[in-house]
Amino acid sequence: MQDDPRDTVRRLAALAGMPLSEERIAALARALPAVQADLAALADVGYGEAEPAGRFRPRPEEPR
Repeated sequence: MQDDPRDTVRRLAALAGMPLSEERIAALARALPAVQADLAALADVGYGEAEPAGRFRPRPEEPR
């Protein structure tokens, strides 16, 4: 991404087709480093040994 977080937010918003006010861009730019850190942490996880999640089975409905 770009060096300036505001430019990164503007570009992402443009790619998503979302018009944003300058106030909203500034707020999102402050949160961007935390989001980038979370994404980097997720990318570092090794999922090779992970088992698939079990199938969700809803509880049977009780007779009325």
